[in-house]
Amino acid sequence: MSPAEIAARAVVSGAERVDAFECLLLLAGLDNVNDEPPRGAPLTPQEAARVLAVLLHKPVTLASFPPRMAIGHLLREVLEGGEVSREELLRRVERFRSVAVLRPDGYLAWTLNGRTQQKVGPVEWKDEAFRAGPFELGRFYSSNGWVFRNADAQLRPIMEGPGLAEVYDDADTISRTLDGAEEAFVELYHAMGQLLTRPSDSIAALKHLPTGVAALIASSPEYLERFRYMTRGEQVKALSKLTTHLIVTFGTAGGATSTLTRALAGAEATVPVLSLSVEGALVVERVVVPVGKVATVLSGGPGAAIILQRVNAAGQTPSPAPGPGQWGPANESMSARARAYQEQITGCSADDAYWVGGMSTKAGGVKFDGFKNGVLLEAKGPGYANKFLDNLDPKTWFKNSGARDLVNQAERQLKAARGTGVPIRWHIAEEKTAEAIRLLFKNEGVVGIEVVYTPPL
Repeated sequence: MSPAEIAARAVVSGAERVDAFECLLLLAGLDNVNDEPPRGAPLTPQEAARVLAVLLHKPVTLASFPPRMAIGHLLREVLEGGEVSREELLRRVERFRSVAVLRPDGYLAWTLNGRTQQKVGPVEWKDEAFRAGPFELGRFYSSNGWVFRNADAQLRPIMEGPGLAEVYDDADTISRTLDGAEEAFVELYHAMGQLLTRPSDSIAALKHLPTGVAALIASSPEYLERFRYMTRGEQVKALSKLTTHLIVTFGTAGGATSTLTRALAGAEATVPVLSLSVEGALVVERVVVPVGKVATVLSGGPGAAIILQRVNAAGQTPSPAPGPGQWGPANESMSARARAYQEQITGCSADDAYWVGGMSTKAGGVKFDGFKNGVLLEAKGPGYANKFLDNLDPKTWFKNSGARDLVNQAERQLKAARGTGVPIRWHIAEEKTAEAIRLLFKNEGVVGIEVVYTPPL
């Protein structure tokens, strides 16, 4: 039995006297009384963010999943709307009295006590959400005792249309109650396994995952490197755990990517920003985010959280540096290893390219693989070394085709970058190829491109 469950039983038995909010915190997994916000003071956004951060480090069991969703909703309301008195907080807790949620194991359970009500069916990924029948993970459902209906933002039943399902007593709930200590993410293995049919070794391979999950991994380069070398089973486990925490804390694992506007961020707005630690732990911080940032916005109810794109290795999130061009579709096919290498070098999907002078060759544009830290990037993956002789000259069959294409490409890029003051760097996956391209450029009079050997990870 977990410390939270022991504490919760003490509350239920009357050994400990707590109010409804403190009881909900205990059931949600907050097992240390020192982590609770002071009872006699208003709940401020700063305190709400702190409690939310503490809960992110607590396991989510099937028993704690419903109360954790309720607590996440309450805390995000404070993050969005400002501090509330204890009296108002208790009034908001009372709204959950007839509210249930779908758990990852396909059962409906009540938010205020975690009690299992009835089975719906297996949870599957469908229409960009995890669903079982008419119910969806991350949403709240209100009941009048007879039927379940969708709940609105204030947790009131939406009366339009027929109910989603009748309320009934399920004989199988006894066994589910006994199994309540099982971590909830285990129940998402099957659904997540359908999305990840093979190990993901690149950012592009994450595109089938929920938007928020993919954005978190893509924006956390240190964790991404660790993730790439996991087995498929390890990846499914990690993704299931991350998805569960996103849903239970923020009401969704999906989101929309866009440039932050004044309506969301404000000129100096403080918003919850999500990231992943090297170990894959979900981290939430309230930071000032200027307008113009590109981010994925998670909005499963009040208090939207954001995932800033292209977090650097230092954990900072600077605005994208102004460059000589802009990102657009690459319109190019390539091998899996070439794709993986390009994404390693650029930190972006190989489906995108950085265009200078136009958004296509027809429009007069010149394509680069990427632009990062003020440098235009080109990535040449494995597979070129066998096209050069031991003396580094191009083989006869390659000299007037592939080698000439490399020179022409370099000259186009130099011409496009001329006058911008932006350097060009070619990253080469094979040491012999890097030496050969340096010699090729020297012999052809190509000056101004840095050629570096960068082995694949």
